[in-house]
Amino acid sequence: MTCAFLFCFVLSAKATHQRAAEITYAWVGGNAYEITLTTYNVPNAAWEQRDSLLVLWGDGAEEFIPRIAWSNMGDNCIKNTYRQTHNYATPGTYVISMEDANRNYGVVNVPNSVTVPMYIETELVINPFMGYNNSVQLLNAPVDKACVGKLFIHNPSAYDPDGDSLSYRLLPCKGMNGMEIPGYSYPQASQAFEIDPVTGDLRWENPVLQGEYNVAFIIEEWRHGVKIGSVIRDMQILVSACSNNVPNINCNDEYCLVAGEQLDFVISASDPDGDNVTLTASGAPFEVAVSPATLTPESAYGLQPQMEFLWNTVNAHIRNTPYQVVIHAKDDSEPISLTNVKTVTIKVMGPKPQTLVAEMHGHDATLSWAHYQCPNAVALLVYRKAGCDGYEPDFCETGIRDGYQLMATLDPSATTYTDHDLPPGMAYEYRVVARFPDGAMSIVSDPACVTLKNDSPLMTHVTNDSIDLESGQVRACWTQPKEIDEQYVAPFSYALTRILEGETAVVYEGADTTFLDANVDLAAVTSLVYKVEMRDATHQLMGTSATASAVLLTANGANNEASLSWTEEVPWLVDSTQVFKEVENHFVRIASVTGFAYTDTDVEADATYRYYVRTFGHYTLEGVMRPLVNYSAIKTVRIGHEEPEEEFSYVLPNVFTPNGDGFNDVFEPKVTGLDLITGAKTVIFNRWGNILCDTDDPLIQWDGKNKMTKLECSPGTYFYITDITYIAPTGEEKLHLQGSITIVR
Repeated sequence: MTCAFLFCFVLSAKATHQRAAEITYAWVGGNAYEITLTTYNVPNAAWEQRDSLLVLWGDGAEEFIPRIAWSNMGDNCIKNTYRQTHNYATPGTYVISMEDANRNYGVVNVPNSVTVPMYIETELVINPFMGYNNSVQLLNAPVDKACVGKLFIHNPSAYDPDGDSLSYRLLPCKGMNGMEIPGYSYPQASQAFEIDPVTGDLRWENPVLQGEYNVAFIIEEWRHGVKIGSVIRDMQILVSACSNNVPNINCNDEYCLVAGEQLDFVISASDPDGDNVTLTASGAPFEVAVSPATLTPESAYGLQPQMEFLWNTVNAHIRNTPYQVVIHAKDDSEPISLTNVKTVTIKVMGPKPQTLVAEMHGHDATLSWAHYQCPNAVALLVYRKAGCDGYEPDFCETGIRDGYQLMATLDPSATTYTDHDLPPGMAYEYRVVARFPDGAMSIVSDPACVTLKNDSPLMTHVTNDSIDLESGQVRACWTQPKEIDEQYVAPFSYALTRILEGETAVVYEGADTTFLDANVDLAAVTSLVYKVEMRDATHQLMGTSATASAVLLTANGANNEASLSWTEEVPWLVDSTQVFKEVENHFVRIASVTGFAYTDTDVEADATYRYYVRTFGHYTLEGVMRPLVNYSAIKTVRIGHEEPEEEFSYVLPNVFTPNGDGFNDVFEPKVTGLDLITGAKTVIFNRWGNILCDTDDPLIQWDGKNKMTKLECSPGTYFYITDITYIAPTGEEKLHLQGSITIVR
């Protein structure tokens, strides 16, 4: 007993009784960073002597860094600020950490807390082609109060100087050597203890027992979908028995505005117990370098305090991640005061491109629009979709909706674009969107529509002969144009060209608009398209249709299922597909889908099944027959047993030669198990961090050109980040690759 008492006495004399801590950093230049360690502890003799603390830089070096400031926060808590600059030799990922004895006495969820060290760490990623990074700054102190049975909310008020996206998640508190503390548990709650992954609101609903509790959470930074750093905060919550209730905060949760507009709203608070309330707010809008937001007054106090939020936004405020304003309302109840927190999000959007106009010149659509007014835009994106139904963007909606095809990425100074060789028989809608350095998209432009003349023949069918599906013979059909120029002399004739497995041949000449190609077995081909020319009586060419492919079905049987997929490259819109399966010697429809794949699980191993699909489509022009119905060949598939797991590998080269010689012309991986990939993202940069290629294609296929200018990149070294998600034997796995690629011409 005497020895135990002596041990505790000595330990107490040396301990700093740490309550909370975190490490943040700011980029100084090159590979140098200013590191700030902030700790919160119980005031005692040991604290006074702690004018420096040992920090491990993550590169093998360690150093005692000096305390530059301290302040008494009241409630038996001292805030200490330690700061030092460290220069890293090379780019890389570094875990900066601090371990200090000891935590304070009596932390409920940390067994024997006074013997447990306080350990925190922060991840610093130095990656020049991602751009240098500053960590989040936590504007709200990590020591807070709560009442038993009352809702508790805390927000660290994290501000990211670079505008990176942030995510939050809980972690167990850590102790000696960065290990999880034995016996540690999250605080007991009557309903829930959780953190909002987007806003960072730590919500405890509701504390059950009095006492002091320590919790930890990590704030991760993301840029272009890549994690570029993180900060772990270890904080303390003091729970007491009280009848107090948190104040109410009154204002909207969300605001959206276009850059250049003024945001003006009133924040007010009141207390259900009639206590006076101190009202404050913090967040990124107050920290921006240009035209920051203001509060009038900066803080307010009273029974019903009010503050006016005013922000004159400018183009520099446009960003992909909404801004957050964290509002705190603290009552003056005795002996325990409580604080309510409300997180307000503010989205500053890029204005929409103005006065988009589209004009037809033959089969080319020429677009024009006003010069885009935001000098910080990095590109204008031109989109197209078949049809012209249009839409009005919703409140706070930016970017383009699904269903549009990206046609061009242009310099932000561009005011025109020409879409060449549009197929006849269709109407098209165009939109323009501006993109900003962090990937933010502007509000979409108003639509501009064009309708092509029906002055050329239109392919309507490349189909398995529906009268005799078993034969696999192809029936090709087309229509005569509705708008025929007076210069052409009747009668008219057609020449049908077939391109089969790359071999071109004219298979029909005459006046009919349908042809049965009996020399083709559709079940055996992998590539088959047709097009038709129209001539007048003087053999003058009147027009040529766009090419149209057959519906090519593939079927595979494995893992006790039949996997069907099909392709149909046609100038009309494909609306839906019906899937047919042979059951008891006749075909029945088993599904109707809008995509190009279907999996039949109603099968048995070692059994054989037959399938075909029937597609439905239409041209957008009025007066053209609809629907356009096309059949695939009949495909037979045998269902195998469960197959061995396919191996997966994904390797990227470090050199490629885009010189047009047909060898090593694109940057692409060597892949085993391509069909196991479920997601992919590759970003390629130059040494200044400018994005040259951004693709979701797992095969990448970069041709060595700048996607913005369409010009060839100079020979030299470039950098990539690739993230792959794939199916492994144990479930979905992620592969992260980053490195350099050299262009040799």
